[in-house]
Amino acid sequence: MEFSHETACRELLLDLISYERYRGHLSPEMEYLLERHLEQCLSCRRGILCYQNLLQNKEAIPNFG
Repeated sequence: MEFSHETACRELLLDLISYERYRGHLSPEMEYLLERHLEQCLSCRRGILCYQNLLQNKEAIPNFG
Protein backbone atom coordinates (compact mmCIF):
# COMPACT_ATOMS: atom_id res chain seq x y z
CA MET A 1 0.00 0.00 0.00
CA GLU A 2 1.50 3.31 -1.06
CA PHE A 3 0.97 6.39 1.07
CA SER A 4 0.43 9.75 -0.49
CA HIS A 5 1.46 13.08 0.95
CA GLU A 6 -2.22 13.67 1.76
CA THR A 7 -2.42 10.41 3.70
CA ALA A 8 0.73 11.26 5.65
CA CYS A 9 -0.73 14.68 6.53
CA ARG A 10 -3.97 13.13 7.76
CA GLU A 11 -2.06 10.66 9.88
CA LEU A 12 0.04 13.44 11.40
CA LEU A 13 -3.09 15.44 12.21
CA LEU A 14 -4.70 12.38 13.78
CA ASP A 15 -1.57 11.84 15.89
CA LEU A 16 -1.61 15.48 17.01
CA ILE A 17 -5.30 15.33 17.91
CA SER A 18 -4.73 12.04 19.71
CA TYR A 19 -1.92 13.56 21.73
CA GLU A 20 -3.95 16.64 22.65
CA ARG A 21 -6.85 14.40 23.64
CA TYR A 22 -4.56 12.19 25.75
CA ARG A 23 -3.23 15.29 27.53
CA GLY A 24 -6.77 16.59 28.13
CA HIS A 25 -6.27 19.68 25.99
CA LEU A 26 -9.22 19.33 23.61
CA SER A 27 -12.05 21.78 24.05
CA PRO A 28 -15.47 20.26 24.77
CA GLU A 29 -16.53 21.21 21.23
CA MET A 30 -13.52 19.49 19.66
CA GLU A 31 -14.02 16.41 21.84
CA TYR A 32 -17.66 16.25 20.72
CA LEU A 33 -16.74 16.58 17.03
CA LEU A 34 -14.01 13.97 17.37
CA GLU A 35 -16.34 11.52 19.11
CA ARG A 36 -19.00 11.95 16.40
CA HIS A 37 -16.38 11.29 13.73
CA LEU A 38 -14.97 8.25 15.52
CA GLU A 39 -18.44 6.73 15.74
CA GLN A 40 -18.50 6.59 11.94
CA CYS A 41 -14.85 6.20 10.95
CA LEU A 42 -13.28 2.87 11.80
CA SER A 43 -9.91 3.90 10.35
CA CYS A 44 -9.57 6.93 12.64
CA ARG A 45 -10.91 4.99 15.61
CA ARG A 46 -8.20 2.36 15.09
CA GLY A 47 -5.56 5.03 14.62
CA ILE A 48 -6.44 6.81 17.84
CA LEU A 49 -6.56 3.57 19.82
CA CYS A 50 -3.12 2.57 18.54
CA TYR A 51 -1.69 5.99 19.36
CA GLN A 52 -3.22 6.00 22.84
CA ASN A 53 -1.79 2.54 23.52
CA LEU A 54 1.63 3.81 22.47
CA LEU A 55 1.38 6.84 24.76
CA GLN A 56 0.34 4.67 27.70
CA ASN A 57 3.33 2.37 27.16
CA LYS A 58 6.02 4.83 28.27
CA GLU A 59 8.77 2.22 27.78
CA ALA A 60 8.05 2.25 24.04
CA ILE A 61 8.69 5.98 23.78
CA PRO A 62 12.37 6.94 23.64
CA ASN A 63 13.59 9.64 26.02
CA PHE A 64 15.30 12.33 23.97
CA GLY A 65 15.87 14.78 26.76
